Amino acid sequence: MAVQTRVNNDTTPFILGGQSLVKKGTIAQDESRTTVLKKYTVLAQVASTGKYTPYVSTSQTTGASVPSAIYLGDDIAAADLVAGDVTGVDILVGGGCIVDKNQVVYDGGTLSNATVVNGAAANPYFVVTAEKCLSLFGIYQQDTIDISEIEN
Repeated sequence: MAVQTRVNNDTTPFILGGQSLVKKGTIAQDESRTTVLKKYTVLAQVASTGKYTPYVSTSQTTGASVPSAIYLGDDIAAADLVAGDVTGVDILVGGGCIVDKNQVVYDGGTLSNATVVNGAAANPYFVVTAEKCLSLFGIYQQDTIDISEIEN
């Protein structure tokens, strides 16, 4: 009797196409961090330092309320972020690329692609969501379908 096996094809790339601009950056220290910073987390850039921080607030006036990049490296332990800045990490800053919308992570799960970006609520004619804001930086999101979930 033949044995049927199934292959797990869970190798969906994050960057699906277009031109991606990746740079080495610094993720700012977070002395109160208790969870890992996951791969593909949406980041904001602090204007005064140029360092990146997870996009978790819509009320900062430092630049931390504007989603502008995505972290591409391996998960970062909370202890590393408590200890100090994490330098030399790969950060997707735009370029006109398409990324897998299903893999994008919002740190802490409090915000999402539908979150209205700081300041946009004050202008009812130009409301900008987090997803739209990322697209203004050249990071476009596309839904994908995991074909290994579909069987004949």
